[in-house]
Amino acid sequence: MDSGWEDSCGERGFEQNIMLLPDIPEILVWLIYAAPITSALLIFVTLRGLNLPFLSELGSDGRSARIAVIFGLISWVLSLWLLDTTIHHHGEDLGFGDYVWLSLFDLEISLGLGIDGLSSVMIFVVASVALLVQIYSIGYMKHDPGFSRFLLFMSLFIAAMLGLVMSSGLLQLFIHWELVGLTSYLLIGFWFERPAAAAAAKKAFIVTRFGDIGFVIALTVIWINVGTFDISEINLLAHAGGITAPVLTGFTLGLLAGAAGKSAQFPLHFWLPDAMEGPTPVSSIVHSATMVAAGVYLLARFFPAIDAAPQSVSTVIAYVGGFTAIFAASMGVVVTDIKRVLAYSTVSQLGYMVMAIGLGGYVAAIFHLFTHAFFKSLLFWGAGSVSHATGTFEMGKMGGLRGAMPVTFVTFVIGSLSLAGIFPLAGFWSKDEILLEAWHADKLLWLIGTAVAFLTALYMFRAIFLTFFGEYKGGESDSEHGDTHSGSPHESPPTMGIPMLFGAVAAVTFGFFAFMHFGEFVEGALPEEMRHFHFHVEGLVLMISTLAALAGIGAAAAIYLAGRPQASDISSRMPKIHSTVSRLYYVNEVAEDRLVRGALLSGLARGAELIDRLVIETVVNGAASVTKLVGEGLRRSATGQVQSYTSAYMVGLVAILGGFMVLSGDMLSVFGIDIQAIIDYSLKMMNPKNLIPPK
Repeated sequence: MDSGWEDSCGERGFEQNIMLLPDIPEILVWLIYAAPITSALLIFVTLRGLNLPFLSELGSDGRSARIAVIFGLISWVLSLWLLDTTIHHHGEDLGFGDYVWLSLFDLEISLGLGIDGLSSVMIFVVASVALLVQIYSIGYMKHDPGFSRFLLFMSLFIAAMLGLVMSSGLLQLFIHWELVGLTSYLLIGFWFERPAAAAAAKKAFIVTRFGDIGFVIALTVIWINVGTFDISEINLLAHAGGITAPVLTGFTLGLLAGAAGKSAQFPLHFWLPDAMEGPTPVSSIVHSATMVAAGVYLLARFFPAIDAAPQSVSTVIAYVGGFTAIFAASMGVVVTDIKRVLAYSTVSQLGYMVMAIGLGGYVAAIFHLFTHAFFKSLLFWGAGSVSHATGTFEMGKMGGLRGAMPVTFVTFVIGSLSLAGIFPLAGFWSKDEILLEAWHADKLLWLIGTAVAFLTALYMFRAIFLTFFGEYKGGESDSEHGDTHSGSPHESPPTMGIPMLFGAVAAVTFGFFAFMHFGEFVEGALPEEMRHFHFHVEGLVLMISTLAALAGIGAAAAIYLAGRPQASDISSRMPKIHSTVSRLYYVNEVAEDRLVRGALLSGLARGAELIDRLVIETVVNGAASVTKLVGEGLRRSATGQVQSYTSAYMVGLVAILGGFMVLSGDMLSVFGIDIQAIIDYSLKMMNPKNLIPPK
């Protein structure tokens, strides 16, 4: 059933849109980026004990919170203005100029703003979620002694993420890409005194570096062969056939490697669940809506280059995403930590998006990224709320919370229904766009996507039934807040509840942007010839995916609510499968024990130690010894006696004169040696013609 349509407003469907505001000036677009940087600087000032006049009545943490929210609000308001301007320009590039940052011989590096439908949507997502997270953090972390430091790191992260999505050049994007990795390391390891948090931060930083090696290779390949870092120019050249197939293959696969690291795609997915050791507000922004979405954004930004590359590249991207989606979803069914359930869900949904990019579903991927950012942030806020009330993330120690926490319960159910793809919530529309792309392009990936829909509903409603239904299990001492929850659980404060309500509204309503030419808008970032999206639905695909989601909810209710059958009975009947999935397919064990501790530490590290000891130390120590001996000799020669210096001078003079006499040939001729004949013969033999043997 095709419901694609265009109204009478024009060919693109929104030609006569009403512009609410005049075009945003370029300086205010830069201010979106500068606001969180300013916030970080001012918070740093408060941490140094300096009072700001307009915040003098507040404590250090109160000043930091006020600063973060004020500048977050500035970025959000300006992002709305930017979105309005971009809509007026039909999602096409606003044409802001580039500014030369560095010019060296043939290398010219420019900084600029690349603002179109794709980037303006991402800026709105980052600014919106960031503002809500900063408000949420006031209630969640107000008793943490490092709250101001947390807000400082958060402001720096937001600036890095905004810089990434606003960049007009690939090198500029890569710089912010690395800054995102650095600031996420600081946020994941915020509680660095905890060994688990410190280890998780190192793991995230190191694993994503493996993907970044591919990104650096892509950066190098494109510069050597094209001579520019301008993203628009690279895409246009690729689309027009101006870049050879081998170069495009290497470039796009390098981008895929970078995206696999940041967006936690197989085999670089295993850092994300461990990253849940960071504070919950970090998970709600870094690991649901921003950093992990950066990889998908990178692939979407270079979608024309991917489309122009050999078909095998798109196939690899699609199957990496499809495999990651079902692989991570299966692990979400067995983990017992509610944040880790959401972490594996994030990996799975990112796999959906990557699969869509590989299948040519540019709009479907971006639309799902857009809706997923809000309902997944909502789910992380809900997980933080129940932890705030019970002191634990272990679902087995919760239960019976729906009466004590009605706002958390209702909003969490709304987010879960949206994630499961239940009509008419946001996830229903975006997920089915991806499944529709798979239906037309690759039936195997469609089957995988449909199975993921079933598993998604199963693990989310498993979490709901274990957390909010049954009897309360008592919780435990709060590892994140330092409180002991021995009494009854309670609803979270308004600073945590308000973001959850906004997230719930987004989870319900944002899917309807599909009817408001969202696809045509984000296609403004593509060359004209690639703009062919029209919203439509396929009745059969929609029905099967909905039935799969409902079946997942039903299975969760039967097992975890009615207890028929018991979860323990199922696991006992499939012990090997249950053990394999529970141990996360042994990926962590292979990666950490075999690869890192085995190959790297035992093998490469020992080899490096031998090279260091036998080669590097020998050279360095040898040079030092020679220098010492020469110095000792020179020191001993400095006797202070004029007679010794005169004698040395005469000996040296005689040696020099003797050398000149020998080289002049006079001394050698005494022994019958003709030095000139030797020189002439050597020059003759150096002639290439004389090196060729006669026939």
